[in-house]
Amino acid sequence: MQESMTQATLFVCSLCRFSRKEPTQNGLSGGEYLIEQLQSELQAKNLESTIQLQPVRCMAACSDACNVTLTATEKITFVLSGLSPTESAPALATFCQQYTAASEGKVPYKERPDIIRESTAFVLPPFPVPSSLSPAI
Repeated sequence: MQESMTQATLFVCSLCRFSRKEPTQNGLSGGEYLIEQLQSELQAKNLESTIQLQPVRCMAACSDACNVTLTATEKITFVLSGLSPTESAPALATFCQQYTAASEGKVPYKERPDIIRESTAFVLPPFPVPSSLSPAI
């Protein structure tokens, strides 16, 4: 399962709320708070050069905030939903570390942090690299 670490992108919805009743805390949305926590966690695990943390304005799953997507070239993509902005960052950073080290991004289900197993909404196949696309007819 282990190979050299690959570059990956972690998209995080910056507009996600803390909860339905509490959209912000101290002027930050739940997504903004999660992004701040992830920056610290990724730095603590020396993943800043491996994981590109990419805030996005909306991931269109507002009823299940917070939402993130982890993807890399030639690896499966994980779409996660319902993450706690205050509790998910350590597990997400651990999962990012596992994902970048795993062949094709296939982190065995039982090895994923509990929060990741519970919040996985979709797993998508690897996107084809441009050179492997068939020419249009």
